[in-house]
Order: sequence, then structure tokens, then C-alpha cells
Amino acid sequence: METLKKQNLFWDITAIDPKKDNRFVIERILMFGDKEDFRWANDFYGPATIKEVLKKSRNLDKKSLSFWCQFFNINEDECILNQSANKQELSWQR
Repeated sequence: METLKKQNLFWDITAIDPKKDNRFVIERILMFGDKEDFRWANDFYGPATIKEVLKKSRNLDKKSLSFWCQFFNINEDECILNQSANKQELSWQR
């Protein structure tokens, strides 16, 4: 839980529940975390949960998305397609 207090990961949030806010925490770790943060997330959430967040994320930048898709051996097109589709849906809902 000490990881959740890291200023470089959660500069804009004062209180985080790692179970309730799992998607947010995982996305921040995948974008801004270091090896220790990733190890913590992998131990706490497990690889399956991290992969699901990765596939459904709308917040990861392309560089992070590309790296983690390669790391988890996920077809990058699938991740990018989902990311693009989700962003397009949001713009149409306005």
C-alpha cells in the first residue's frame, strides 16, 4: 500500500482505495510507474486483471499502450482498436 502514496503516480488524488480504484491505479502504474510499482500491481491484482485493464483502457498513451501490449503478448491492434473505438463513442455521446 505504500506504493499508492507515491507522488509521481498520484499527484492529483489525496485518497485512493486500491481495490475500488483498481483501473485507475493500474493505468497510472502502467504509464508512470517503475519496476517496483509494477511488481506491486502484479502481486496485488495479478496479470489477468492488468491485461483486462490494458485492453479496455481509454487513458493510456500510445507509447505505454504499445509497450505493455508487447510485454503481455497482446495484439497491439486489438488494444488500439478498443482505445480508438472508446474515444469515438465518447465524442458521439456529447
